[in-house]
Amino acid sequence: MRVLERESIQLFLGAFGLLFILSMNAHAAIHCKTAFGEKSFSIEKQSIAFHKQAKGRTISSIMDVRTKKTYLGFKKVLYINGNKHLISIANQRRFDDASDYMSVTNQKGHKMTYPLTCTRD
Repeated sequence: MRVLERESIQLFLGAFGLLFILSMNAHAAIHCKTAFGEKSFSIEKQSIAFHKQAKGRTISSIMDVRTKKTYLGFKKVLYINGNKHLISIANQRRFDDASDYMSVTNQKGHKMTYPLTCTRD
């Protein structure tokens, strides 16, 4: 009887530990940059921080965003200086330069699309 109780406790603690580790990975920041480094940013759960290089230091501006979850990834929409930025990550477990992108649409409707190279902390 005691062996069964001990195994139940070990199973419970193991499952709890696994869930804790998985939840820690789910909240790690995603760092992305465009192909030639024109834009770089970090994606948190509900915000995006764009980074600018200024004489040896990095300056970030943090924006609140709208998020739409997809099957394996997400799409985030935010507006900066009147331009609409759409960030699309197809699969957040396996990043891919061919399917992850950022499109910027200006007020006149002109759109530029940038492939993204992303990594997770």
